[in-house]
Amino acid sequence: MIGKKSMIYVAVTAAMLASTSMAYAKTVCYVTAADSHAYVTPANLALQERAAELGIEILSLSQEFDVQKGTEQLNTCVARGVDGIILWPLDPQAYIPGLARAQQADIPSILINSPMDDAANQFIKSFTGPDVYEEGEMAADALSEAMGAKGTVVVIAGQAGNGTTIGRVAGFVDRLKETNAQIDVLDTVNADFDQQKALVVSRDLITRFGDKIQGVYANDDTMARGFIDAWKEANPSEPTPPIVGINGQKDAFESIRTGEMHATIVQSPIEDGKLAIDTMAEILDGKEVNIRLPIPLTVVTKENVESVEPAF
Repeated sequence: MIGKKSMIYVAVTAAMLASTSMAYAKTVCYVTAADSHAYVTPANLALQERAAELGIEILSLSQEFDVQKGTEQLNTCVARGVDGIILWPLDPQAYIPGLARAQQADIPSILINSPMDDAANQFIKSFTGPDVYEEGEMAADALSEAMGAKGTVVVIAGQAGNGTTIGRVAGFVDRLKETNAQIDVLDTVNADFDQQKALVVSRDLITRFGDKIQGVYANDDTMARGFIDAWKEANPSEPTPPIVGINGQKDAFESIRTGEMHATIVQSPIEDGKLAIDTMAEILDGKEVNIRLPIPLTVVTKENVESVEPAF
């Protein structure tokens, strides 16, 4: 039998352990791009599930692709005195004052998925996610190969001023120049990473340029689908020009199989979300992390579409 003193010791020890556990429980404020989106949603879920495994509480705030709302939410995170902040930036500069406040409050911050201007680097511990500039370069190489390095293309870009959009477009244009490809961009239009908006702008592009559109670069697969639908409306009996998208969605894989798309670049939202919270967990444990932690990227065409898994 356990003696009275032993019972008291066990009870006190248990209480101390519980108190210690509570003292070290961490809360991370996650300012995400949106709640409902083909890519962002699985990234959010992966981050939250991994956080639960790590014993980290997530305070999730959704910008719904509204930069002003996001800057206010970032300030809310700082005011709440959380242990860490994960920010999905929608603008290269707008969040810098909030990140500076977080640093002043001794709250470590990291960026997920989308880059910001270099001026933000002094206020963050790391940026995790895809190299969006490299994605643009990879898209240029894929489309150039499909077109024989010559012709005219249109670019369907994401949200104006968004770091991902800027990087994916710049990487594409710079790579075409670097390789001396004789490919001219007829026009670059924004469709906000939205299929319906891409359908609308694609109808206009097809009306204005017609068969001069010899290739298409879409900043994501969702907008690539918008162009495909618009092309089918206008030219039901003609094959689509070579189209390159980004994200590696199941729908894009099927479009590659049927010849409606030439290529997509796979980036996993699951890996995106997990890497961000794993990195924050290391920071909260007092470990040093690299300022840049990328996720893997893979170009998928008909040659390897059966051997690569879609991202989502």
